[in-house]
Amino acid sequence: MTDHDLHVDDAELLARLRRIADTVDPVPEDVVELGRAAFELRHTDAILMTMAAEALSGADLRAAGDQGSSRLHVFEHDGVSIEVEVTARGEFARAVGIVDDSSGADLSGAHVSVETTSSSMTVDLEGGRFTVERVPLRLARIVLERSGERLMVTPWFDVG
Repeated sequence: MTDHDLHVDDAELLARLRRIADTVDPVPEDVVELGRAAFELRHTDAILMTMAAEALSGADLRAAGDQGSSRLHVFEHDGVSIEVEVTARGEFARAVGIVDDSSGADLSGAHVSVETTSSSMTVDLEGGRFTVERVPLRLARIVLERSGERLMVTPWFDVG
């Protein structure tokens, strides 16, 4: 509601109240400056969001057709972490990951299985790294094993 929408008597009353408030309890100058800065940031955020939206809207035009879309998943349990980047291409995805044990335990001889509801692909860890090709675009989980012992099983996550 603006002053133009008010009855003349109401607008006059509000003007008097403003003058009284300005005299008795004026707004501190630092509060006024902070308020102005907040509005400037709001404007900056809008500009950044517009720039990001424009960048994303043109991404398909600039990207090569076979690059696909990527997601990074991070799983941690009892000092073991698995970071896996899943890149979807067509009907399948490629999973590239790193396994780290913060306790310093030797992971040589360990292997990683990427399990879906219809398949399981197992690869050996090489220097703590793994790559699994042709992962179907559906729910999957990662199983880390060494010498027949399951060290970690991730929750199910969406590949595609």
